[in-house]
Amino acid sequence: MTTSNNQKIDQLLRHMKQSLAGVHDETGLYALLQPALNFHGPIRYNNRWPWSMTLGGLLLILLLWLLDSGQLNALPPEMLNSLWWLIRPLYQLPFGPWSPFVLLTVIGTWLLLSRYQRLKGLVDAIWHKNLLLDNQLQELSCQPETKAREFERRFCEFNRGNHKRSIDWLCQGHYQGEQHQFDYQLFDFHYVDKHTTTTTDSKGRSHTRTTYTHYHRYGVIMSFGFTRDLNILGYSNSGQRGIKWEPASLDFRKQFKVLAGSEMTAAKFFKPAVVEQLQQLGQKLRKLNLEFNSQAELCLTVADSDFANVPCPLGLEDAQAFLSLLQQQTRLVKLDAALHTIHQLLVYNDNNF
Repeated sequence: MTTSNNQKIDQLLRHMKQSLAGVHDETGLYALLQPALNFHGPIRYNNRWPWSMTLGGLLLILLLWLLDSGQLNALPPEMLNSLWWLIRPLYQLPFGPWSPFVLLTVIGTWLLLSRYQRLKGLVDAIWHKNLLLDNQLQELSCQPETKAREFERRFCEFNRGNHKRSIDWLCQGHYQGEQHQFDYQLFDFHYVDKHTTTTTDSKGRSHTRTTYTHYHRYGVIMSFGFTRDLNILGYSNSGQRGIKWEPASLDFRKQFKVLAGSEMTAAKFFKPAVVEQLQQLGQKLRKLNLEFNSQAELCLTVADSDFANVPCPLGLEDAQAFLSLLQQQTRLVKLDAALHTIHQLLVYNDNNF
C-alpha cells in the first residue's frame, strides 16, 4: 500500500514536532530541518478533496435555497421537475434536506483548517525557539493567573482588567552592557475588561449584552537598585501614586507624566541625559510606562506586540529558504532598545556619572 503525499507530510510534521522538544541550541534547530530538506517536493497538502467538499456543499445548499424560495421557477418545467425529482428523497431525512450538504461543508472546512493549523503551528513553534536562541532567552514555566497576581503585588502596572489577568508568556534574559549587567524577565501580560450594557427597545423590553475586550502589555521586570517609588507614565495610570513632577523639557512633558515618592527622588533621577534617553525611547515604543517600586525594582511595559515576538515571514513550503531564515540572527529590536536605555539609566544613576 503506497503512502500518499498528505500522509507523508503528516508523518514529517509529527516527527519534527516530537524532535523540537529536544532542541537546545542552534545546531539542533538546524538539524531539525533536515527531514524537511530531504522531503521530495514542496511541503504542502493536496487539498483538492477538502476544497471540493466545501465548495460543492455550499453550491448544493445554494441550489436548495433557490429551489425552495422559487428563484428557479423561470427554468423550463421539464428541468424544474427533474431537479425536484432528484432532491425529493432529501426531504425524508430526519434533519431536513440541508443536513448532508451542511455536513459536507463542515467536514471540508474542518480538514482545510486543521491542515493549515498543523503546518502553521509547527512553523510558529520552530520560529519561537529560534527567537529564544537568537536573543539568549530561556522560557520559564508559570501558572499564568498566579504569576499575574504575584506581579500585581509588586507593581501597580498589573492592576488592569476587571475580568481576567494572566501572564501568558514568561522568559529569563541577561543583558551585558559596558558598565552594568543585569538579569531580567520578559513577559506578555494579558488582561480582559468585561462590559455589560442594558438597553430597552421600543416595546419596553430590556436586553443585556456583555462584551469582553482583550489587551496585552509586554515588558521586562528587573532589579534596578538606584531609585524607588517613581513612575514615568506614557500610558494610563493603573493605580500609581506620588507627587506630580515635571522636568524642564516640554517634549518630555508631552510624552510622560511623572509621579514620584518625593521631589528629591525625581530631581535626583531626572538628569538631562536621563530625560533625553527616555524621550528617545518613548519615540520608539508605544504607550511606554516605567514603574520603580518601593523595592527599587523596575517594571517597563509597552503596547508593541513585536517587543517580545516577531512574526515569521516564511513557511515550511520551501524548507531551504526557511532554514536560511533561521540561520540569520533575528533580534527583538524594540527589546534591545529598551534594555540599552535601562543600562543608560543605571549608568546615569550609579553615582559614578
